[in-house]
Amino acid sequence: MGIRRKISLGFVIIAAILLFSGVVSLYEFVSMRRSISSTISDNISSINTTFVMQDFTDEYNHLYLTQLGNDSVTALPDLTGDSRFIDYMSNVREKYTTLEEKNMADSVMYAYTAYVHTAKEAKHLWQSGYVERRNWYFNRLYPVYQRLRYYIFSLSHISQSALAENTQSLSDSFYRGIMPGVVSIFTGLLLIILFNYYVNFYFIEPIMRILGGIKKYLSYKKSYTETIENDDELGELNDAVREIVEINKEIDRRSASAELLEWRWSAMPSLCSSALLWPLSMILTLPSRHCF
Repeated sequence: MGIRRKISLGFVIIAAILLFSGVVSLYEFVSMRRSISSTISDNISSINTTFVMQDFTDEYNHLYLTQLGNDSVTALPDLTGDSRFIDYMSNVREKYTTLEEKNMADSVMYAYTAYVHTAKEAKHLWQSGYVERRNWYFNRLYPVYQRLRYYIFSLSHISQSALAENTQSLSDSFYRGIMPGVVSIFTGLLLIILFNYYVNFYFIEPIMRILGGIKKYLSYKKSYTETIENDDELGELNDAVREIVEINKEIDRRSASAELLEWRWSAMPSLCSSALLWPLSMILTLPSRHCF
């Protein structure tokens, strides 16, 4: 594998890991937004509904309480014709997310049915007198009203607890959503460190060794002995540098031999003339010496 492919592959791996982590983080955030936001919206809607139902029951109870001193039956509230409570309860019934909420909602409906059934007794005894109406209210209707109010309050409390749990889940989901991003950051840093080590070990260091071998040859005429085990362009470069150095050394040896030979040939005439003139000078000087 070539150097370009190795470096490109390293960057592709880092980019792929970062992209995967980003996609996972985005998916977590989208899932969290869809599920938790919808659940929290349902919890808030159910809590508001319990407040509305509490207002309805308080309104009914207040009407019966204020009419204890009135003998007119027409002033009594008509619960059978008022479907607001049941409509609100039916709309919010499917938004409850836990089994406890659904069971408590059923208890509220049963208590409201009992309250309506008890309130129907008012028309039969309202003409009986104030004492009978008061005893009926405090002994029959008011306990049922208290039970209904208790169930509504319990339902509101359960919905608020579910809202708190879902809010905590939202917080947990947020941290869970950012964890892939955090992991991708640390993974990217680790990959960058490893990739930097890889580039230095397999590319930078061999280039520095090749450069050091060339400098040794140029400065001290030392043989090029560097070995690169990479099976890529750096290995080919190292072999080419070794070959060039060997060729250059051979050229230097031949150049030195040629200079030596040229010097010998240039020095040959002077040596030959010196060798011939010395005997001749000796012969010419002999007679003069004999005469003396």
